[in-house]
Amino acid sequence: MIDTLTSLRLIFALMVFASHLCMINEGAFSGHILKEGYVGVSFFFILSGFIIAHNYTERLLNSNCSKKDFWVARFARIYPLHLLTLVVAIFIGGTFIATQPLSWAHLFTSATLTNAYIPRSDFFFALNSPAWSLCCEQLFYILFPMALPLARSPKKLAIIAATAVIAVVIGGQFTPEQYIKGIWYTNPITRLPDFVVGVLLWHAYKKIKDIDISYRTANIAEFSAILLFAIFYLYAGDIPKIYRYSFYYWLPITAIIITFSLQKGALSHLLKAKIFIKGGEISYGIYLIQIIIINAISPVVGHLHPAAGAIIALVAITATSYLSYNYFEKPINRFIKETYRNRCKSK
Repeated sequence: MIDTLTSLRLIFALMVFASHLCMINEGAFSGHILKEGYVGVSFFFILSGFIIAHNYTERLLNSNCSKKDFWVARFARIYPLHLLTLVVAIFIGGTFIATQPLSWAHLFTSATLTNAYIPRSDFFFALNSPAWSLCCEQLFYILFPMALPLARSPKKLAIIAATAVIAVVIGGQFTPEQYIKGIWYTNPITRLPDFVVGVLLWHAYKKIKDIDISYRTANIAEFSAILLFAIFYLYAGDIPKIYRYSFYYWLPITAIIITFSLQKGALSHLLKAKIFIKGGEISYGIYLIQIIIINAISPVVGHLHPAAGAIIALVAITATSYLSYNYFEKPINRFIKETYRNRCKSK
């Protein structure tokens, strides 16, 4: 387990939360700094590639973990909370846009995590809207064990990533504005390169993880990675959204992940504190539950000062996610693995 990366999940989940605060008060939370927080999704996709490759590649190759074990382990992680929040969203509402009346097609595609393949906002943002990203994760999980020969080749992965950049630049010229989000942001196929970048990053990590670097050098690297990310983030408003939805953040995110994966500097030591690690562990709940909570309490907190409303929402989301992780996600995850006698346990 790389504790610093677990903790970073909390930070980026909170960035996504910040981008959704417009539901509480559009005027107060309409600035670039908050709305650009959707970059957290790109971070999660790249981190997913890194962690999946780190945790499972060797075990799958050595037959310590079968394909079935891998799929059971991963689906046991994402589906229970997804289905629970889906049911809750049906009654409370979990989307931050106005949609057409829900149909059986919306319900079926949302439940099976296939709705993000349909480039219409009433589908990919239907019911519990953040769940669109789980459609992407599902595709990553399905493909990874079957593509191990490819995943073991940094050269082939680099070619895929480069080809994806070219495809975005060319394809974006022919994509109508109203379809950019549905084709280049939420579609699992076009988000697959993010996962590929994460796997490629894992290969780089293997080569440098045992290099002995000084505490001073590690600090410089960590602060430089944060500075690079901040520059990309602050100037993103000048970049077309189609690039921000795809490859624009690859460089700063990979810099953050690879630097903090070494766990050598002062900020890494801070991120290894138990409170941040626990926050990272419940970050899946924070991400998946947040729109439902915001939607439920916004009629009340919307009359308060915007900052007060944001704090109340954050406390409610964090508390709910903590309870969900400890009393729902972990028990049911363990039950599913034990039922299927799963050998593919996470590190």
